[in-house]
Amino acid sequence: MSNKFMTERSGLHTPKKTKLATILTLLVSGRSLNTFEAEHHHDHCLNTTVSTLQNGHGVVIDRERERVSCLRGAATVSVCRYWLNTKPDNISRARDLLAKLERTT
Repeated sequence: MSNKFMTERSGLHTPKKTKLATILTLLVSGRSLNTFEAEHHHDHCLNTTVSTLQNGHGVVIDRERERVSCLRGAATVSVCRYWLNTKPDNISRARDLLAKLERTT
């Protein structure tokens, strides 16, 4: 079975998305993410994914520092929250890239 297809167990032949396509899909849909939220989408290094989108593909991602609780609320940690810049040309660039990524996966 090709590694482009998932799961022999489910019997489905759903194309796998790359990490880049998964995160870009979330951002294009209007979501924002921090590194802990990205973990739920199998991205263990969100800052690198964001850097690739910006520096490698010209998609502008806005960001802001935030504090989130950790250690069952005993402490906090500073992380970045990322979201897609909403200028029309940037949204168009992001959608074009997403369409390209989905064709190649």
